[in-house]
Amino acid sequence: MGRRPRSCSLRRDRLTLALAAVLATSAQGAAAEPPAIPAAPAPAAAPASQMLFLDLVLDHRVVRPLVEVLLEPGRTRVPADDLRAIGIRLPDAAVPDADGRVALETIDGLASHYDAALQQLVLEPAASMRIASQLGYRMPPALHVDRDAGLVLDWDLYGRSVSNQRSLAVGTQLRWFGRFGTLEASGTSRAGVRDEAYSRLDTRWTYSDPERLWTWTVGDFVSGALAWSRPVRMGGVQWRRDFGVRPDFVVFPVPRFSSSAAVPSSVELYVNGLRQSKVDVDPGPFVLSEFPRVLGASEALVVVTDELGRKVQTSVPLYVDYERLAAGLTDFSVDAGLLRLRYGDRPDLYGQRPVASASVRHGLSDSVTLEAHGEAGGGLALGGLGLAWSPGGHYGVVTASLAQSSGPSRGHQHLLGYQYFTQHAGFDMATQRATPGYRDLASAEGGGALLLAQDRVSGWVTVPHGGITAAWLRYRDNQGLDSRSLSVGLTQNAGAFSFAANLFQDNRAGRGIALSIGYSFGDRDFASASASHRDGRDEVAVAYRHSAPYSGGWGWDVQTRDLDAGQAALRYRGKGGEWMFGGDRAGGVNGLFVQGTGSLATMDGRYFASRRISDAFAVVSAGGLAGVPVLFENRVTGITDKHGFLLVPDLRGWQRNRLAIDPDVLPPDTALLSPERVVTPADHGGVHAVFAVEQLRSATLRLHEADGTAVEAGTRVERADGATAIVGFDGELWLEHFRDGETLAWGRAGRRCTIVTPTYAAAAAGPVLTCTPGNTP
Repeated sequence: MGRRPRSCSLRRDRLTLALAAVLATSAQGAAAEPPAIPAAPAPAAAPASQMLFLDLVLDHRVVRPLVEVLLEPGRTRVPADDLRAIGIRLPDAAVPDADGRVALETIDGLASHYDAALQQLVLEPAASMRIASQLGYRMPPALHVDRDAGLVLDWDLYGRSVSNQRSLAVGTQLRWFGRFGTLEASGTSRAGVRDEAYSRLDTRWTYSDPERLWTWTVGDFVSGALAWSRPVRMGGVQWRRDFGVRPDFVVFPVPRFSSSAAVPSSVELYVNGLRQSKVDVDPGPFVLSEFPRVLGASEALVVVTDELGRKVQTSVPLYVDYERLAAGLTDFSVDAGLLRLRYGDRPDLYGQRPVASASVRHGLSDSVTLEAHGEAGGGLALGGLGLAWSPGGHYGVVTASLAQSSGPSRGHQHLLGYQYFTQHAGFDMATQRATPGYRDLASAEGGGALLLAQDRVSGWVTVPHGGITAAWLRYRDNQGLDSRSLSVGLTQNAGAFSFAANLFQDNRAGRGIALSIGYSFGDRDFASASASHRDGRDEVAVAYRHSAPYSGGWGWDVQTRDLDAGQAALRYRGKGGEWMFGGDRAGGVNGLFVQGTGSLATMDGRYFASRRISDAFAVVSAGGLAGVPVLFENRVTGITDKHGFLLVPDLRGWQRNRLAIDPDVLPPDTALLSPERVVTPADHGGVHAVFAVEQLRSATLRLHEADGTAVEAGTRVERADGATAIVGFDGELWLEHFRDGETLAWGRAGRRCTIVTPTYAAAAAGPVLTCTPGNTP
């Protein structure tokens, strides 16, 4: 190793001597003068109250930012509503002050401290103070319904020619809809038969309220009824609960699972081994409500996994059915008016005496649903009570009812039933009896026969690729009809192949067996054959169907029975309707027929012919552009006509429907403000879905100075509305919103230059505009 330079050693020695001198001087000063004792600080004044905006921290995370907290000497006051909002249950003794705040120090089980550095208030509540988190299914809010005005005429046509006899029947339903509801009128017209006439069916006005879940009807309707009562046709007024206006609302009991988590965890629900949901949960108690998407008896497994991977599993049996209402829900129908007689026939009559009926169901709890029904009119009075009860909530459903009638005769009716389903088997049984004197509105004024006895027992069990069913039915009415039937069936499905067999015995129709097989050849072709034997009579039928494509086109089908009867038909599905043309032979007689169905609609001054509009529809407007593809739920449903319109007939009432147009096919001089719209029509209503398409008038001009040179790139050009455009290379100026005769101005070297734009047609050629001395000041 080499020697260090001498200069480095001298600098180190000098530094050492200087440090020693400083220490010596300090020591002498310390010995000569003792240190001064600091004076005692003055007592601090008590801190005053102050208002701070702090973040509330729970379980090591901010759960509510910037809460108005009042700090007082020895007290921290927080708004009670903010504490409840983060899931803390306040005891009854914690009474808020006039400003709605509570002192945290007075609440037992709640620890807290103020972190001044982070401006946070950290809360540590006891487990008993936490409000259970509500997870899973919750009642969804009501949707905003689009109630555009329009008119629709639905039509069904059937014409037939047999042995030089021709007949034609047309059924129509006209409905006007708008913000005040729907007005409907339906009927049938017949021609070429002995009784050529028009028969009115129903005329009514209806209005549905999705927020209150009810529907009003004035006119013709079917009265409300329960499983153990009979509905009747009436003309009058009806007010009823209508859960159909909220298809996303679950009305039967939803299983609930309660537990608690000590640390942040995830909760999974499995039903019959299939995961139904997975949600994250904060520390504390929680309640998981989830629609299990199964019917009947099932086994639910709740798995709670904490952040360390530890799992806790809880197995719970459950039973899901449609007989019960969820706890607290009420279903009802109140009807008043006149009985409808000879419906669909002539003459069209109503009863002479006013009648009324009412039905109600109420979910007393998740296990018990109570029912009540009453009828009155024409000297008749009827009242009854019923229930649907699930023992233990998962041992099937027991149904029972008892009704009493009085008037011209007195009697009663009672029913008792039980059902139990699993995922692989189930059975249903019920017995109903009525005394001969029992009467209801359906039997008044020449109504239908009343069943004095009715019994049924049915069951099913799954087998590989299918199932086995069995049913026994017996009924006896007050007109002497007594019927008993027994049937056993087997179904099998394996890929495109299907098979069904049925054994039956009926005291009136006899006994027999029926067999059928079918095979699908792709999506549009299906072949089937069937054979039956009943009381010594055999029948064989063969059929083949080639369905018309959903998007439109031709299809056909042929079928024959016992080689002496059959039918052949061509089918056509178009935008304006669906048609079937064919011929048939039966009993040695040949015939021809035609059948069609469709709808005519008008909205916003436009008229459309469409396939049958069975529910709701939309008229899409694409800003007058023709040939634009329209998508319904991400599937192309058609293209706009020459006026830029398209009718979409397959919308779902009371539900969100997603409509869109393809922006890639729009002309380059157009701009689409939004390519998608979500609409919610009422049932049997329509929506005008307008897509705002803006026509762009853009053009490129070439600007030159007075000397003929191109205006320098980057020059700012002022437009008449105060906007600014930038000149590009070679003096080119692109104007997005071109206006004829607009004055453009720019300045250069202390001079100002202006030009006037030509017409839009002339600007398409990209003309050169020169600033001449005449317009340069």
